[in-house]
Amino acid sequence: MTSDQTLSTCLVSTGEEVLRGEIADGNNRFLATTLGEQGFTIEMMMTAGDRREDLLFVMRTALERANYLFISGGLGPTEDDLTAEVAAELAGVERFFDEASWEAILALFAKYKIECGENNRKQAMIPIGATVLANPNGTAPGFSLSFTLNGQTKTIVALPGPPRELQPMVHTFLAERQGEVVAQRDDLFIRFLGLGESTLAERLEPWTRQWGEVSFRQAFPEMEVKLYRPDPERAAALCQFAEEHLGDYLLDYSAQSTAELFTTFMQQGSAKLAFAESCTGGLAAKTVTDVAGSSDYFLGGVVSYANAVKENFLDVAAQTLNEEGAVSEAVAQQMAEGALARFSADISLSFTGVAGPGGGTEEKPVGMVWMAKSSAAGTQTKCLHLILDREHIRLGAVYHGLRWLMEDWLSGYRNSKENSQ
Repeated sequence: MTSDQTLSTCLVSTGEEVLRGEIADGNNRFLATTLGEQGFTIEMMMTAGDRREDLLFVMRTALERANYLFISGGLGPTEDDLTAEVAAELAGVERFFDEASWEAILALFAKYKIECGENNRKQAMIPIGATVLANPNGTAPGFSLSFTLNGQTKTIVALPGPPRELQPMVHTFLAERQGEVVAQRDDLFIRFLGLGESTLAERLEPWTRQWGEVSFRQAFPEMEVKLYRPDPERAAALCQFAEEHLGDYLLDYSAQSTAELFTTFMQQGSAKLAFAESCTGGLAAKTVTDVAGSSDYFLGGVVSYANAVKENFLDVAAQTLNEEGAVSEAVAQQMAEGALARFSADISLSFTGVAGPGGGTEEKPVGMVWMAKSSAAGTQTKCLHLILDREHIRLGAVYHGLRWLMEDWLSGYRNSKENSQ
């Protein structure tokens, strides 16, 4: 292959259960990610049920749009499994009974001491000219079929529906065709925290007016901006613009989440961390421990939902709670200092706020969250005013807290990555 155009690709998933939403379509997501990493350009994704006319329509449409069609499902033994039959029709060929595929099917049934039905012979019917893709994990062999359509070479790659069968088959298919995959520039990811899509698009408008559009993806509470395989000059221009105009919200030039980035930050030092959580209810601890490697730095936390727990486990003064209330700067400060002492930590972070939907007042509305970070150097506090529902407020608070802990490190980390490239 010599250009991205020759690797233009459409993805089709099949099956009534997928079409009706009874089964989530994870196959197209896997294919889009895996093929994209190998230089394929994804033009469209489509889903068809088990009706022949629908399958013929989407497969023909895909081949008119792209040179590759990866289709999952429809390779089973029943009457409504029609992928091989329709692929042969589009290529203008007949199907043949592939003895090697049949022997593999029989061997799999024998392995599990199950009787093989006569209808399974259908799974060994392969379009003439196709290359069989062996399936060691199931009874449905896949195939790749190349043919000429309207003067252009088209390739149908037919794959079984179960992910445990499809995914190894895709990796094998790509490994056997390494010489065909073109070298491509990497996509550029830039992650922001604290800006919605409309505001971020508005802030980027001076850049897009000169350099062209970008893609946005909400991954709450973060916003991801992506350039697909940009040339180096365009990528550098966007990174520079983000640093100069959006630095207060900028996380990193990668697809790493805040939690993943935070683990990288903590593993570069030897500091130990503890949390004191009220409104977040243990979500901060869950967020960091969801990422492998957190045991290197995370000691533990206290979920001090009740005031008595704040007093007894974090040494928050009863007088402070009575006079200031649980959602206050003073309580957040004492919670962080209490966690620092109780865990003998190097850094601590606390959260106390009103997550809603009830409990808010004019003075302390829903979405108000006080945070404090404490270390031997002292304690700092910060107040957030978050929006949306309870889940978003809690998660937003955690992500803002993690970014706050590493804010002084982030800029240097991004610069070091740029200089090493």
